[in-house]
Amino acid sequence: MFWRYLMKIYLLVTFVMVFCFSASAQGNVSVESQRDTYLYLLQQAKQLHREYRFAEAIAVCESIINSRIAASDILDSAKLQIAVCENSRNLVHYMFSPKIVGKQKVALDDFITYYDSFKNGYFAPRAKSMLLDADNGKEHDLSMVFYPDQNSKNADVIYFSSYGKYGESGLDIYKIHRINDAIWSEPELLESTVNTHFDEIYPYISEDGKTLYFASNGHYGMGGFDLFKCVRDEKTGTWKQAENLGFPLSSPFDDFLYIPDNDNAYACFASTRNCDYKNIFVYKTEITINPDYKSVDDYKQLQQIAALDISVENENNDNDDKVDVNIEGLQNNEDYKQMLKAIRYYSNKFNETQKLLDDLRNKIIDTENTEYQNIEKQILDKETELFEMLSVVSELSIYISKSEYDFITKGIQPALDDNLKSIVNIELPAKKEIQNKEETFGKKISDNVRQSPNIEMTTPSLTERDMFGFKITENVIIADDYVLPDDLIYRIQVISVPADKKVEPDFFNYCSPVTSELYKNVRRYYVGLFKKQTDAENAMLQLKALGFKDILISAWNNKEAITLREAKNIESKKTILAAEPSKKTETIVNKTYRIVIGPVDEKAPVVQLIIKYASGKDISKIINPDKKIVYNVGNFTTFEQAVDLRDKLIANEIADVNINEITINN
Repeated sequence: MFWRYLMKIYLLVTFVMVFCFSASAQGNVSVESQRDTYLYLLQQAKQLHREYRFAEAIAVCESIINSRIAASDILDSAKLQIAVCENSRNLVHYMFSPKIVGKQKVALDDFITYYDSFKNGYFAPRAKSMLLDADNGKEHDLSMVFYPDQNSKNADVIYFSSYGKYGESGLDIYKIHRINDAIWSEPELLESTVNTHFDEIYPYISEDGKTLYFASNGHYGMGGFDLFKCVRDEKTGTWKQAENLGFPLSSPFDDFLYIPDNDNAYACFASTRNCDYKNIFVYKTEITINPDYKSVDDYKQLQQIAALDISVENENNDNDDKVDVNIEGLQNNEDYKQMLKAIRYYSNKFNETQKLLDDLRNKIIDTENTEYQNIEKQILDKETELFEMLSVVSELSIYISKSEYDFITKGIQPALDDNLKSIVNIELPAKKEIQNKEETFGKKISDNVRQSPNIEMTTPSLTERDMFGFKITENVIIADDYVLPDDLIYRIQVISVPADKKVEPDFFNYCSPVTSELYKNVRRYYVGLFKKQTDAENAMLQLKALGFKDILISAWNNKEAITLREAKNIESKKTILAAEPSKKTETIVNKTYRIVIGPVDEKAPVVQLIIKYASGKDISKIINPDKKIVYNVGNFTTFEQAVDLRDKLIANEIADVNINEITINN
């Protein structure tokens, strides 16, 4: 196995060195061909990572970095891939083996309906009123929202993912609070312990409101979306640092929507591992309070663990009542087997109670004085339970040891005395997974997903960034009696009316922002706020083209009206002062985007689709040793153009499509 690994790395490195030597020696290999080669190697590294062959993936990325001729964006991608592989390697060194009691491959479009039924709410599409500015046009990226029932403990708060107002940090998690029966608060962005500059999706709050579960591709993880949880700090009310739920629940693929039941006994989650882009696996796992962690390095063993096959011991409920009798001659002694079952039961219960006691002791440190006595009483009760169970386990252990000694030395079969019968003849708890598995999990539950409820939020507060500029948009901002900032600004006055009259929003023909002020008995309306007179002049030309007449530009400095000549002089002085300190030559940064497709089968209609949807774009290809083809398409001047082609290719069943950003410094 090891020599194969070395040979693979040797061949990859040799391939890069030979290619680079040929390029420099012959001078006839284009920059695009070099780029295609490194993009192909990056794809190989990503594939090795998905196969849990982390060391090999790192070696491929290091060969790209050591070549010293790869483009900067490719070098950055290689370094990022190394970091993800290192994270993955660390996580598999601290992993556990969950008990999977259900596994179902379903269509991605309605996978939520295959979860166990939700007792405290339901999922539904985002209510239209909850769409923030940057969400418009990107509704397909927004995950379903969990809406709590009226009788839920969390009935007055909703968590959801959104691009926010400006869409600058990907999808983040927001929350809204119920103000009354009809109105909810404006969205509140959760803290940086939850959100990153990448994407956070599918938030779910536990029934007690103390734990937030979500998926993220920005926190410390294995690549793709990993499963995370944040615990609420009860003293400050904020969320503590996000914790990865760990391998194998998280994987190099996309894992999301982890939902534990209210008893914290089982959880369901979804994963794209071992699936094409149209399907997904939904899993049901038993929640282990104190799992046994171990370290695994062998990639084949990791692949087997990551498959999350249903645990054999959970498929046969009879195993729960069986005990291993290692002493010949006692296999049929029912009293002896009952004693072994009892001591196992009390030992497990002792460990569970000890864990609860530890949690209470940690909780009391951060607890307010009003709750202190209540938690202190719970601690005393649990300590009493522990003492009683310890006494029972000790008594049983002594009796079992004596019974085994009497049987081995004297041939006396063990028998329960009257004092132990009340302890040993307990009713052991029945396992729940088989009943749940047979009755609910894996069967479609239509009530899990419903229609969006009516949600009305308060108008979000306006920031300076919202107000400045001029745009034509459906969401017109109208701010009456707007307080001007302490600076030089320009506005375009479009109409004046008596103070007792109102101008309807339709009058402004979707132009935004609109501000107004009351001057004596007249209300004046303005469109746009500008920091430069030239910007106001350009906007005025657009307004005239839209049919506005008798409009004029007004200027203010420190909230006082001034003439346009005075404003121009102030603006000129500011321009001179701003230019004096900066005599350095600025670097102009331009960005373009390219799409990498594959590896795909040579029969895939990739070229035809590219010609259909992106006619005129350059197309290059490289054929790998497996006769698979990697296509490179570009350049795209905007990210939106690249996304449009990517989505159309995926819709035509071309699954492996990625967008690369190219930075050009001038």
